[in-house]
Amino acid sequence: MLCRRGERGDPHRISGPRKGPAKGAQHLSSDLAAGNVPGTGAGRDVDPATGHRALIASDFGHGGRQGAYGQPGSGSLDGSRLAGFVRQNALLFAGIMIVVLGLAALYTMRQTPVYETKASVMLDQRKKQVVQGQEEVVSQLPSDSSVVDTEVQILSSSGMAYQVARKARLLADVPVERMTRSQQEQASAAIRDILEHRSIARVGLTYLIEIQYSAADPEVAQRMANLYARAYLDSQVAVRAQENERVQAHLQDEIGRLRGQVKAADEAVASYKAQAGLNGNTAAGTLTEQEISSYNQTLAVARAQSAEDSQRLAAARSQIARGVDRLGDLNASGMQQLRTQQVAASALVAQLASRYGPNHPDLITARQQLADINRSIGGEGNRVLASLQAQSQASAGRAAQIEAKLNATQGELARADRDSVRLRELQSQLAAPQALLDAYMARFSQISTQIGTEQPDARITSLAPLPDEPSSPSWRLNLALATGLGLILFLIVALLKQVFSVGVGSPEEVEGMFGTEFLAAIPRVRGADDMALINQVVETPTSAYSEGLRALSASIFVGTHAYPKVVSITSAQAAEGKTTTAIALGRSLALRGRRVLIVDCDLQSPTFHSRYGIGHGGPGLVQAMQGAVGLGDCLVPDGMTQASFLVVGDDIAPGQSFDHDALVRFIADARAAFDVVLLDLPPVLQVADARVIAAASDATVLLTRWKHTSRQAIEYALSTLSRAGATVLGVVLTEVPASSEMMMGGYNENANARLIPAAA
Repeated sequence: MLCRRGERGDPHRISGPRKGPAKGAQHLSSDLAAGNVPGTGAGRDVDPATGHRALIASDFGHGGRQGAYGQPGSGSLDGSRLAGFVRQNALLFAGIMIVVLGLAALYTMRQTPVYETKASVMLDQRKKQVVQGQEEVVSQLPSDSSVVDTEVQILSSSGMAYQVARKARLLADVPVERMTRSQQEQASAAIRDILEHRSIARVGLTYLIEIQYSAADPEVAQRMANLYARAYLDSQVAVRAQENERVQAHLQDEIGRLRGQVKAADEAVASYKAQAGLNGNTAAGTLTEQEISSYNQTLAVARAQSAEDSQRLAAARSQIARGVDRLGDLNASGMQQLRTQQVAASALVAQLASRYGPNHPDLITARQQLADINRSIGGEGNRVLASLQAQSQASAGRAAQIEAKLNATQGELARADRDSVRLRELQSQLAAPQALLDAYMARFSQISTQIGTEQPDARITSLAPLPDEPSSPSWRLNLALATGLGLILFLIVALLKQVFSVGVGSPEEVEGMFGTEFLAAIPRVRGADDMALINQVVETPTSAYSEGLRALSASIFVGTHAYPKVVSITSAQAAEGKTTTAIALGRSLALRGRRVLIVDCDLQSPTFHSRYGIGHGGPGLVQAMQGAVGLGDCLVPDGMTQASFLVVGDDIAPGQSFDHDALVRFIADARAAFDVVLLDLPPVLQVADARVIAAASDATVLLTRWKHTSRQAIEYALSTLSRAGATVLGVVLTEVPASSEMMMGGYNENANARLIPAAA
C-alpha cells in the first residue's frame, strides 16, 4: 500500500484511506510493485512543494530494501540460516542427543560382553598317496564354485551343530534313537544355542570358509570355533570311513555268495568231464584237430604218390606195348647196360649184314646175341612193370588206409565237439562268477588297505585365536549409531516442529508469506514484569531489548522529513505485547529528543492506568475528543523521559466507540503538538475501532508474537487493515528468544539483561 502526503500540503502528513477494491495482504506486494494503488506513481513520488521524497510503500514493503538486521532474501543461500537453525533448536538437539546417548550407554552397560573369534578351513584337492594307484570309494569334491557354497550350507546345518555338540560333550553319550525325551530336549536346546552363536561365510570367491563363533567366555568361543573346524574335517573322514566299511561289508557278502556259485559250477564241470570221458584230456579237441590236419596232409601226399605211381605204371605199360626197345628211362641201371649192349649188338649185326650174307656164322652169332639181349631187356621190362604195378597198388592202399583213419578221426572229433559244447557251457557258467569273484577279491583287498588312511577334502588353514577384547557391546559402534539415530530423530522432530509450528519466526517467513516488510524483533527479557521491561529502555539503554526498539524506530522513521507522525500500534489478537512495545518505543524516541505522545486507544479494556499505573482518575482521550477539555489538560507526563501519556479517561459508556470526525480532529491536534504520536490500538481482529483508528493514522505497525500467533490470524489482520484503508508499514515480532538468529545481543553484552528463549 502506498503512503502519500495529505491534501493540505503538510510534508509530515501521510494520507488516509486508500481507495479502490479491498485486497488481502497476500496481494499487497503485487499492488505496490505494479503501482496500482490509487494516488501513487509507478515507483517513488516527490512532493513538488518541498522537493522531499514522499514516504511510499516500497520503502517499507517487501523488496523495498534488505530485511531488518541485514537478512538476505528468501531465495539466497546463506550459512547463517543453518547457524540460526542450530541456535533455535540447540536445546531440542541437546535434549534428544542426551536422551538417545543415555539410552545407548545404558543399553551398552546392561549388555553381556560377547567375544568373537574365527577359524578357517579350505577345500583342498591335494591328497596323500598312501597306496599308489588305488581308487577311493568316495570321490574327491569337484573344483566347482557351487561346491563351496554347498559345503557352507553343510557347515551351517543342524547336523553339523549336533556333531559339534557331541565333541563339546554337551549331549548325553547315547545314540539319538535311544535318547529320552528330556535328553532330546536338551540336545535341541544345545543345537539351537550353537546355531545362534555361530556364523559360517565364504571368503569372497575363494575356496576358504570362515567359521565364526561368539560366546560370553573367550575360551569357550575359541574352543567351539576350533571344534567346528575339526568336526567338519572329521565328518568328511567319517563319511569316507563309513563308505569304506559299508562297501567292504558288501564285498565280503558278495564274495561269500560268489564262492558258492564258483564251487557249484566247478563241480558241474568235473562231473561232466568224468561222464563224457574228458578227464585228463583237456586238450582232446585240439589234439584231434591236429591229428586230422596231419591226416589230411598225409592223405594228400599219399594220393599224389598213388597217382604218380599209377601214371608211371601206365607209362611203362604203354612203352612195353610199343616194344622193349622203347622202354626208355623206365628201366633201372641194369636196363641201361642192356640198352648199351643192345645198341652195340644192333650195330654189329648191321655191320655184319652189310658184309656178309644172312647165313654167315658171325652174323648168325651176332643175331643170336642181339636176340638174347632183347630177351633180357624184355624180361627186365616185365620185372620193372611188375615192380611199378606193385608200387602203384601199395600207394593206392596206403592212401585208402589214411583216408579211413581220417574218417574215423573226424568222427571222433565230431563226438568230442558235441561233448565240448556242453563242457564249454559249463565252463562259461564257472568263468563268469570266477571273474567276478576275482574282481571282488581284488577290490576287497584295496579297500582293506584304505581303511584307516581316509583323508578329508578340506584342511584347517588357521585355528581360532583367543580373543582379547569383546566384540560386543561396542561402545564406539553403539554411540555412533545412537548419534546417527539422535540426528535423525532431531531432524524429524525439527521438521515436524517446523511443519506444525504456529505463527512465524523469521523475516523470510514474514516477507515471503504476507508480502509485507519485517520491521524489527523485540526480545523477551528474563525475570522482568511489564513495567520493569519498559524501564529497561531508560535504565539499560545498551540492552538487546533497547536495541530492538531502536531498530523498530529506524524501520518506521526512515528520513528526517519523510516519516509518519501518527503511528498506530496494533496486533491480531490480545497478549501480543503491543501496549508494552508502544510505551517502550515512545520512551526510546523521547530519549532522542522527540516530543512523543503515547495514547491508550482501547476503550473496552484500557490498561495504562490499571496495568502500568500511568495517570489517575479524571479526563482523558474520550473527553478530549468530545471537546470537553483541552488536550493539554488530559496529558500525563512520563517521570523518566519527556514523553507524555494520554489515558482513556473515566467517563466511558459501555460499548462506546470512536466518532470518525472527532478522531480526525484529535489526530490533527496531536500532530500539531507533538513530533510523534503513538496510538496503542486494541487487537484488530477483536475490536472494530482498531480499523477506524488505523485508517485515520499515518501508518500502522502490526505486532505478532514469535511463533505464537497463527498465520491465518496474521494474514486476516493484514487483509482487514488493508480493506479499512490503513497504511501497514510492516510486521514486528515480539517475545523473540535470545537463541533466534535475529537476536544477537546488545552491543555491550555485560550491560544487557539476561535473555531467555521463548517457548516453541
